[in-house]
Amino acid sequence: MEDYSRTILVIEDEDFISGMVARSLKDEGYHVIITSDLKSSLLVLDTEKINLVISDVMLPFSGGLDILDYVKDHKNISETPVILVTGMDKDVLQASTVRANAILTKPFEMNALIDLVNALLEVEENENAEEQKSVAS
Repeated sequence: MEDYSRTILVIEDEDFISGMVARSLKDEGYHVIITSDLKSSLLVLDTEKINLVISDVMLPFSGGLDILDYVKDHKNISETPVILVTGMDKDVLQASTVRANAILTKPFEMNALIDLVNALLEVEENENAEEQKSVAS
């Protein structure tokens, strides 16, 4: 049974990859929304409660870096974890994208992605619980 309390936005223009990632995340109980370009991704980010973003770096007409900047620059979603997926050299990419929560290099093991998603969402959940404790005090 899917847990619709956690929604992951997967931004990938290769149907095979987005389908594989979505199936694996759904098997873990996550609700998944798939987009393949900047425009539709921003629409989802503006209208849905997204708990985590997984974005390919290379997309048609723009890229995952634009999506990363959008998320991190908008106060209401700036704490949303972002995982960038790339075929580029991880070290070069990391130097220019220190704002990403994680970077995975293609090809990647699906278990590595799932472990990373679970860890990032667990950290987010723990931080939210701490914030609620301090507000209640």
